[in-house]
Order: sequence, then structure tokens, then C-alpha cells
Amino acid sequence: MSKGVRRRGAGRVIAPLLTVAVLLAVWEAAVRLTGVPEFVLPAPSQVARTAVEVAPLLGPHVLTTLTEAVAGLVLGTVAGLVLSILVTASRVTGDALYPLVVLTQTVPVVVLAPLMILWTGFGLLPKIVLVALTVFFPVLVSAVGAMRAVDAEHADMVAGLGGTRLDQFLLVRLPASIPGALAGLRVAATYAVGAAVVAEYLAGQSGLGVFVQRSRKAYAVDQIFVGVVLIALLSGLFFALVAMLTRVATPWQRGKS
Repeated sequence: MSKGVRRRGAGRVIAPLLTVAVLLAVWEAAVRLTGVPEFVLPAPSQVARTAVEVAPLLGPHVLTTLTEAVAGLVLGTVAGLVLSILVTASRVTGDALYPLVVLTQTVPVVVLAPLMILWTGFGLLPKIVLVALTVFFPVLVSAVGAMRAVDAEHADMVAGLGGTRLDQFLLVRLPASIPGALAGLRVAATYAVGAAVVAEYLAGQSGLGVFVQRSRKAYAVDQIFVGVVLIALLSGLFFALVAMLTRVATPWQRGKS
């Protein structure tokens, strides 16, 4: 690895960390200088102290949200990939399914929450389903776009060698969908935790959404900030993990990033 590449990689880490540090310093100074009450806007130092105090309570909430987000992300990804295969397998199925799938995205997932709860109860299942409904569409759209953008010459080459339509799909279109599907998965990963939290707002007994709701009712703004920071960190972790998966699954594209 060249020095330039290492320097660029270090810059990608150091630059955002410095930006966050500067923003926190400005926030801290603004709160101290203006005398804003803590119940309106706590300083970052107060949020940090509160995080240490409530840390023993956060474990179960974080575990619940992670479980819902991971399970929903996996389920939504599988659903998106399966639907993308059905949509691109033939023009008939594509014309029949794709417009309906797009139409479903006009209905906010939050609106479906009461139905999910009515059908599946108040456990983890309705939250997982709501997360899956949120994340499957980016995977579907990206995978379908990648499959349809395949160079026709490649498919024709397989056909010229005696390959069937199934061979063209398995050897050309499906492998070509991997980068697109992973790009959609990166977007979906940023939605997963947020979708889980929103589902917990509506009908949850545990999770970061429940923690934030309880903090709001208690007017504990510092605890709300703790929950927000955790949600942001978990979303960033999901994005980073999918980015790592992308680098492993598509090594030929590393130089393009």
C-alpha cells in the first residue's frame, strides 16, 4: 500500500473526528456562555456524565434495538433480492410486480404499524417486519437497476455459446447485480436502526425508542441526547459493516472508491 493511499485513508478518519470535536467544543462554549438551562439544551459534558450514569440501564434497550434492526435488515435484504430476481426474470413478472412494489412505498410504514401490531402482537415480530418494509426497497431498486444495466453483449455471448435464459441470468445478470444490491444495502443499513426506533415509539416495551420516549416524558433532555447519540452510533456501525462487506464482496471496485 502506497504512502498516498495510507495518508488518504488516515485523512478520512481524522477529518470527521476533528469536525465532531470542533462542533462539540462550540456547543459546550455556547451553552456555558449563554447560560441556557440544562433542561433546554444540556452541554456535551453533561450528556457524557448522564451517559455514564444511565449506562447500566442501556444494555437491554440497545440489545432490543440491535435485534430488531439486524433481523429486519436481513429479512428486508432477502425480500429485496428475491423481488429483484422476479422483476428481472421476465418482462411479464416485471410489469406485474414492479409498479405494485413502487406503489406500496407511497404508504408510510408508520401507518402500517397498527396493522402489524394487530396481526402479530406487541413482541419483536411487528418491529422486525416494519424494519424489513423500510429497508427492502433500496435493495430492490438498486439490484433491479444493476441487472437491467448489464451490457447486452455479455448476455448475447452466453447465448451464442449455447446458454439458456437461465444461464444468462445466473452467469451475467445476477453477478452484475451484486454491486448495485450492496449499494442499496448501504442505504438500507442507515435506515434500519431508525426504523426500529420508530417502531418502538409506536408499540415498544424495550429499546432505544422506548428509552427516548420515557426520557421525554420525564423531561430528561440529557437522556434524550444519550439515546440520540447511541442511535447515530449504531446507524454508523451498520453502514461501516456494510461498507466492509462491499469491499470484500467486490474487490474489483476498490480502486473506484
